[in-house]
Amino acid sequence: METVNKSYYVEVPASLSPEQQEMMIELEKDAFPGIGAIDEQTLVPLVRYGKIIQYRQENDPRPIAICELMRDYHDIHKAYIFGYYVRSDQQGKGIGKLFLDEIFPILKKDGFKKVCLTVSTKNAAAVKLYEKVGFTVKGTRANEFGPGEDRYYMECSIV
Repeated sequence: METVNKSYYVEVPASLSPEQQEMMIELEKDAFPGIGAIDEQTLVPLVRYGKIIQYRQENDPRPIAICELMRDYHDIHKAYIFGYYVRSDQQGKGIGKLFLDEIFPILKKDGFKKVCLTVSTKNAAAVKLYEKVGFTVKGTRANEFGPGEDRYYMECSIV
């Protein structure tokens, strides 16, 4: 597992043009085929009131990875990762871990002490990645996104 080019950088857009929205929706469909993906009804408020962090590579017009974040209403010191993915043509290069290593300092600066997410119980690669950076499985949520869509609930302290 070797990264080809280390010219990666983080971008946090405050808004998205219609073309950027369309691109993000296509990336979502690629990342989450068959189980649904966000559309404009979710994407626009998420950018405006949550936070989308894009991992980009020089000379590539599309983000190579995306992290969609919300603040937990019941615990303002906990961030919820609504969506996290590496573009399919960029997987297997260690980008997932590199990107998480960039996200944690941003969350800490924003005042978060903990971050949580859910991940498909069938997605062993993602579970392994999250555990590698410090997440632990706190429970299993049966049928979280419909029948057969069981998810692990995972948390990580931000230090």
